[in-house]
Amino acid sequence: MKKFLLFGAAAMMACAANAQITEVWAHNFEAEGSNVRNVAAWGNKAVVANMATGLVEVYDATGKTSQAFDVNAFTAAQQIGVTGEDGKFTQYAIGRGIDVDGAGNIVVNLNFPNAPSSTNFVAINPTTGDMIHVACEVPSPGAAARADFFGVTGNIFENAFIGTAIHQTNYVAVYNVFEGGQDADYSYLVNADEGTSLTNETKVAWAKKTFDEDAETAPEFYVYNRSVGGVRYSDGIAANPMVNLGESFAQGKASSSGVSAFEVNGVSYVVMPTPAADGSRQVDFKVVNVATSEIVAQCEGKIAMGANYAQDFGASVNEDGTVNIAHLVQNKSLTMYKLTLGASAIEEVAADNAAVEYYNLQGVKVANPENGIFVKKQGAKATKVVL
Repeated sequence: MKKFLLFGAAAMMACAANAQITEVWAHNFEAEGSNVRNVAAWGNKAVVANMATGLVEVYDATGKTSQAFDVNAFTAAQQIGVTGEDGKFTQYAIGRGIDVDGAGNIVVNLNFPNAPSSTNFVAINPTTGDMIHVACEVPSPGAAARADFFGVTGNIFENAFIGTAIHQTNYVAVYNVFEGGQDADYSYLVNADEGTSLTNETKVAWAKKTFDEDAETAPEFYVYNRSVGGVRYSDGIAANPMVNLGESFAQGKASSSGVSAFEVNGVSYVVMPTPAADGSRQVDFKVVNVATSEIVAQCEGKIAMGANYAQDFGASVNEDGTVNIAHLVQNKSLTMYKLTLGASAIEEVAADNAAVEYYNLQGVKVANPENGIFVKKQGAKATKVVL
């Protein structure tokens, strides 16, 4: 039994009617000549990797901010790239993939659309502006391949996991990055689905962004494969294959790229595209409760999407339980939404996850109640039950 099935029937009380998506701000890329495809939410801001400028750029309600991180200048200064037989050096430049780890650090890949984009990353500490090059090696029997999308969890400067699809195989590579370098002992491949070929547009998304620093395996994660559609779940263990999440997570072939995940009160949610009836690309999206497969919120896109455009999402959870959802349409628009799950939904889910205690009618706690009337207490909720 997988973790996402263990929440119980009571979790279904989290009502979709209580969830609401509201637009916070929007920005139009079309007039800028930007080359952006992926996005990550960074609090109430969004970050993108712009291949036209070599910069990680930061956006907020005012539009593009003055804060930016010059990845191309870093790779040039550090001589990060490859030297051919002729002795000529070719620099690895910024890729399109971008994500934010659980500590708020930014990670981008390099050398898109070539094979090193799946094994070379730059980690950025946004407070200091410091950058490091994280070079990884695909565990056997995998091999480096083009990768547009990837996901990261943990703290990239201490202990983190990066997940990226190995193009035209059925493997996702999970790289453990410890103190800025790959730890091969805890890096491994996960079988996405026997006989299913992943594409460069397969994205890995972690709902749980932080984990115990002594963790030897990655937390569970989700994979969206545009070529065949659908979201798959991994419990983070190499020996276990991924599983399909179900009908609410099924997509049609050729539907839009991109997926994100987040966790509120111990429950995981996935943000994913909603395909048109004919399976064509469009910019609508939905938020699905992984435990119940319930669609808790939906959003209609504001612009039409051409056949050659992709979309991506980034999610960031606020302290009050609301969620910032950054929605990027390739080279066209960037919109920030706020998802409010609703007080009753959050309270119900929190109660479902709380420990259960039993008391007799005299108020004495009973470890193993049977054959009588007792008060069942779970979180702030107390009910009388007959056992």
